[in-house]
Amino acid sequence: MLLCLSASNALNKYLKADLPRLPHEPGKQAGVNTLISDSDNFNWQLQIIDNSYKSREKTIIVCEANSRFTFFIPVSLKLSQEELTQRLEYEWQLMMAETLEVYQLIPRSDIAVLLSELSKIEFTPHWIKNTDLSISGHISDAALWVTQTLQEEGLYDLPKGLAIELAIHLNTQPKRITNKATRRKEKFIPIERLLHYCQSLIAARQLDDGSSNEIVDTSNVINFSDYKKD
Repeated sequence: MLLCLSASNALNKYLKADLPRLPHEPGKQAGVNTLISDSDNFNWQLQIIDNSYKSREKTIIVCEANSRFTFFIPVSLKLSQEELTQRLEYEWQLMMAETLEVYQLIPRSDIAVLLSELSKIEFTPHWIKNTDLSISGHISDAALWVTQTLQEEGLYDLPKGLAIELAIHLNTQPKRITNKATRRKEKFIPIERLLHYCQSLIAARQLDDGSSNEIVDTSNVINFSDYKKD
């Protein structure tokens, strides 16, 4: 399935990329398509912000389309599109695992199994230039958390440990959105909704290959403790 990475105009410019836009209906604005994660596309919206006014230090904010699960990638050195892609491929799982451990939604042993099962799904990165306006407000809120926290702490860079703490806080608080299909208001916890989505992907894969009863090989599980701040 596609790991769809939707870059804002600012991030596209930062990466010096020439990313394609999604097709749009005649008469509608280009580059503002609605993003929905499903069985074929795992959609993330990305934005880059200055940590302070016109600062060299920046933060990339990454937000999943359905769950609004959000995490941060601090940027102090220039990142290429390839380098950012490699980080995104594992950091979304890392942050999900970190959040699940703190939130205690499932046992720690089940987190390891979850990561092992996700590793069996081939997520193919695919970049586009697009900004889902329904996600922009959540990204703006996350950006305020970053800039205000850095100002309060007297910091220029966002330390990895602080980035994790902010993400965990945001991902365990209730979110309110308008459902893109039903137009009804919904309230949910981002980590709960992301977990449910990932479990549905795993269940679909097991159904396809009849592996639901196989012994899980945990040798390729991400050891997320290795990435924690010292």
